[in-house]
Amino acid sequence: MNRKIINQALKFENANPTYSQIKELCSLAAEYQFENNLHFLEAKRGKKAIIKDETYFFEFISQTQGVNIENFIDIKKLLNPKNRAENIEYSGNSKNRYIAVFDGVVLVKKQDEMVKVYQSHDLEKLDKNENFLAVENGETFLNIDKYAKYFKEEYFVYISGYANSLTRKFLSSKNVTFFVDFDIEGMNIYESFSCKSKLLYIPQDIESYFLNKKYHNVELYKKQRDRFKIEYSKETMPIIELIKKYNTVVEQEIIYEAP
Repeated sequence: MNRKIINQALKFENANPTYSQIKELCSLAAEYQFENNLHFLEAKRGKKAIIKDETYFFEFISQTQGVNIENFIDIKKLLNPKNRAENIEYSGNSKNRYIAVFDGVVLVKKQDEMVKVYQSHDLEKLDKNENFLAVENGETFLNIDKYAKYFKEEYFVYISGYANSLTRKFLSSKNVTFFVDFDIEGMNIYESFSCKSKLLYIPQDIESYFLNKKYHNVELYKKQRDRFKIEYSKETMPIIELIKKYNTVVEQEIIYEAP
């Protein structure tokens, strides 16, 4: 991890820094954007830099610096951890290395078939398929055949949170139903995607899981509550209202494991 790059990224929290203030970050970002065919940072000499897409910006910082961050709060915690556990959470490399290995692929599973790994040149094989279910949790994705009866889609994509750039690009032209955790981060993930059309999957009895202490997760809520966005779409508001009403969250794998 290059602390200089991390500190320069933090300069965007309250203002748009000039190019000269973040030139090392700009140079690294220019290379990353070219290699991944992205445009999330606009930076020119003599002018203030502007973040055009925060999701891609934080993904860029995480992958190039070997850290796990999704917002400016994470950056501040990374730079000034309160304890060892927090330091491991934000600066640990094991998860990030795993993600980096699979950054250039899309993981897709067709109902009743094995998971397949697609690289950019292979994705044309899926062009005829327009409808996909995006699954956040890895265990749920691998066992999705057990729950396929609840969904109309027969193709499932693993997004592992905010997903890598290739997965996002692939889903941008598809009709996507999102099966994510019913927590603050899950709703933020849904909001961050642009697709041909998208739908948030919400079980009819979702409130019963928020009501039952056996299924909800108060500790996770406490960890995520500083990540509430100012505004949410009408699709995510039902879940946001439940989270605020009960001060807790529900993880997606609980939905079909519960009796």
